[in-house]
Amino acid sequence: MSKFSLGFSQFLLTPLILVIHLSTLDAAEVSHALENLESSGVWMTPLSDRQREPDLNLRATVWFEKQWLGDGEAYERRAKEFSASKRRELRLRVIAALKAGSQEAHANASTEIGRLLSRGSISDFETHWIINGFSCSLKSEDLPLLETIPGVRKIFIQPVRIQPRFNLPKNESQPTLPLPEKPSLQNFPWYIEKLKADQVWKEFGLAGQGTLNVIHDWNFIFSDHLRRNVYRNPGETPDNGVDDDGNGYIDDVHGYNFDRQSADLYTLPLAHTPNPRNRSILHGTSCATIVSGAQSLSGGPQFGVAPLSRWAGVINRGGIERSVEWAIEQGADTYSMSFSRDYHGDYQSHWRKVMEHGSFCGVYFVSGAGNRRREAEEPFRMNIPQSIPKAVFAAAGIQRDLGKTSFSCVGPVKWDTEHYQDGVVQKPEVCAFNFKVPCLYPNGEVVPDLLNGNSYAGPMFCGAISLMLSADPDLLPWDLHDIITSTASDVGPEGVDHETGHGLINCYAAVSEVLRRKN
Repeated sequence: MSKFSLGFSQFLLTPLILVIHLSTLDAAEVSHALENLESSGVWMTPLSDRQREPDLNLRATVWFEKQWLGDGEAYERRAKEFSASKRRELRLRVIAALKAGSQEAHANASTEIGRLLSRGSISDFETHWIINGFSCSLKSEDLPLLETIPGVRKIFIQPVRIQPRFNLPKNESQPTLPLPEKPSLQNFPWYIEKLKADQVWKEFGLAGQGTLNVIHDWNFIFSDHLRRNVYRNPGETPDNGVDDDGNGYIDDVHGYNFDRQSADLYTLPLAHTPNPRNRSILHGTSCATIVSGAQSLSGGPQFGVAPLSRWAGVINRGGIERSVEWAIEQGADTYSMSFSRDYHGDYQSHWRKVMEHGSFCGVYFVSGAGNRRREAEEPFRMNIPQSIPKAVFAAAGIQRDLGKTSFSCVGPVKWDTEHYQDGVVQKPEVCAFNFKVPCLYPNGEVVPDLLNGNSYAGPMFCGAISLMLSADPDLLPWDLHDIITSTASDVGPEGVDHETGHGLINCYAAVSEVLRRKN
């Protein structure tokens, strides 16, 4: 049973995830580590006329008063505060502070939350620690009841939870195959050479070793190219139907499907579609292959930018919190998000806070820049998550000949929410390739020119980051941002622009700079 199915009092009695790192901080340190939200009273998302209708079911996400980042400018301020830290040490410190703060806030609020649950005023309750808060379902007329909970400071109204539409037979865990000892220096697609990833493999012997890339997508079809380096949760015994590591998820060996509360990492097997080359069916598979795809045991093509890295899959069309928390718990280095959510109200602030906190937990969040022709407005209405500044890296796309594509979203974007008032923000950061990208079919067949979209530029960015972290695992997100942008190769107007950012990712130059700074 997932911990999200437990009653609130039961959850407090079994805080298995929340207490993992609490011994590293005492209460005084936690109080000092967290910041207070700048808020007088309780703020709530303004409701539309539709949301005010009686008996309408709503989904609310709530922030308690204490957060790692207290205001909309805190990311840069605290980045300076911890500029001399090592990424892996900072990860442990921030996780400890977030979990301790969440446990304290929920303990203080437990009586009132329990009362609302027992009365049926709220339901489908989920605690969060990546932000100090919770989510729940309730009727519109019951929203004021959330303001009575001790410590509540912000209430966001989010889209109604998406329920799974169908079930599929259970997948077994994947067989253990040996990870390649070194990357193949031949039989790889053209984008590897264009990004200069092969030069990194050859000269430095770095190919993503020691890194974990979490792919947030919707369908993963396994092949030997992905089985060789798929992640295996060390705390979980495969296929025994038991939550061995006590994190609330059964058999989460290679990842987790949060939509179905299942370890099955697919929503539609290839055999169930009349078109075996349907690109949407292969979406998650292709993204994982571009990041980490290894050479098969039979010597098939090697498609991964970081072919010695590990990867795991998550499927989650609902709240982002659970999958990000899972990724952090597993020690993820990158988090690939090849999707767009049309959130342009205050709820986008919640996504941004999750990503900012996750960034301080050592995770690099990456998204394609999105696929939508530019309209008349400026700044451009880029969707979530790619519009998030600083904590999310957005990759635009170009063609093989370095020409532009008409569908790649452009910047700048504007942030003007209740919590964030950045104004106009530069996006995207860099570019990779998004047009006529070859696809490695699960049977090893290469289909040229099949894949189009910035969904595939983002994973190339993840692979580049994985190479950089192989060179220095303690590289901080804000330092990596400086390196990846300063070493990119101009492909548009001189300098940074709103179509290709700082230019085409140059893996060799980026890794060279990482090693120079490290030494």
